Amino acid sequence: MKWRRRNERRYQSPAAGAVVRRPVPLVQPWEGRQVKTPDTTKAVSSATRQGAQIITPGGLPAKLNTVTAEVLARLLNYERLTSLDAVDEASTTRLSAVTFYLAEKYGWPIEAVDKAAGCRDGRVAWVAEYFLGPEIVARAMADGAGDWCAKVRAARRARRAHAAQARREAERANAARKARRHHPGQQGLFEGGAA
Repeated sequence: MKWRRRNERRYQSPAAGAVVRRPVPLVQPWEGRQVKTPDTTKAVSSATRQGAQIITPGGLPAKLNTVTAEVLARLLNYERLTSLDAVDEASTTRLSAVTFYLAEKYGWPIEAVDKAAGCRDGRVAWVAEYFLGPEIVARAMADGAGDWCAKVRAARRARRAHAAQARREAERANAARKARRHHPGQQGLFEGGAA
């Protein structure tokens, strides 16, 4: 059988063209509905009429000894965090995921700006710098977030006291894993007589 192109329907059966297609009338979603016009006689601010919303502080995480709680406590302390800062200070490499989680689950309006950073290898890299607006921090502190931040700092300090033990456990786990993976007949890349 010879393959040929017929109306760009290479693999369709000859009966495929016999399907009757009929047009479907499209109905506009707004047909038959009345559009509400804004009432300009009421004393409503123009910002509210144009869709601006009042920004309020979000909720506070219940667990105090987590990276999420520490990042929020640092942001509530007027700190501006980059991912490099978070590695050293909050022990996380996933600052963007934490800020997204704080925004989505707890409702914090975390802002981000791009910032140039000079690298050791001579490049200029752009990183995101995360922060909370001063009005948000002020409202959160007025609502009692200062006490929560103090509890978070204490909980994280207590958790860091176990850092040496965690490092020893990680070394043991890595050593056990390495011992399990070694195949007795397998040699290293530069071992053996083949060169």
